[in-house]
Amino acid sequence: MFSGVAAIARKQTPAIVAAALALIAFSGSASASANIIEAGAAQNQFYIEPSYDGTSIVLFGAVDRDRLKGEPFDIAVTLRGPVQPVVVWKKDRRAGLWVNSQRLIFDGVPNYFAVLSTRPLDDIAPLAERDKYELGIDVLSLPIRDEQKNAPSKLDRSEFEAALVRQKKAARLFLEEARAIDFFGVSLFRTKTFLPAAAGPGLYVAHFYVLQGGKVIGDATARIRLRKIGIEARLSSTASEHPWLYGVIAVALAAVVGGATSFLTRRT
Repeated sequence: MFSGVAAIARKQTPAIVAAALALIAFSGSASASANIIEAGAAQNQFYIEPSYDGTSIVLFGAVDRDRLKGEPFDIAVTLRGPVQPVVVWKKDRRAGLWVNSQRLIFDGVPNYFAVLSTRPLDDIAPLAERDKYELGIDVLSLPIRDEQKNAPSKLDRSEFEAALVRQKKAARLFLEEARAIDFFGVSLFRTKTFLPAAAGPGLYVAHFYVLQGGKVIGDATARIRLRKIGIEARLSSTASEHPWLYGVIAVALAAVVGGATSFLTRRT
């Protein structure tokens, strides 16, 4: 099993008119600039509060077809969330009980990782090219902590990676979607993905790639930030900046609630 991130937030729906105007602006800039692709997010800020249960992230852009010389091309988009350490345990059966026996600590696991593309990734580019840009869950870099006691052998690492990826996929925190890019007119495109509440707050980075002949020939980047507000922000700030105070308050609240419950039980 591995540790997860839970978050509660408020969803904000991007305005259709604003997105359309932005698409037109991108189309114009794509032709005037030196880039083959210009892209961005329909909304760059989302705020976490109690009513949030996930939100759709809309990404869009434009390609300069004149520079593509009429040749076929593909679009691939990755969206990556903030990274954090994750511990994966392996259980063994001992004396009739399942117990944790080995662990592997991954140092930089994205809370969320999605790859959206015009076609299946294997049809777009060979493995070596995908590996350069981490186009696919199978080529996602998952570094492990150097100094670990009782670390598994290199031959066993694949088991831990497979378990991590399997659980991330089950929670819809790692995903790949082919044929997920919609084109409008000659140059404009749009895609979207759902960001679950469990993905948590932080900075999300979208990378847009234009591929032709199995090679990446252009790219662009957009950033999206998910922030906590209200009581969630204050609790999170206290827990991270003053953990001892957070612990004292938590214990005190537990004692008060427990005492009140016990008193009411005796009265009844």
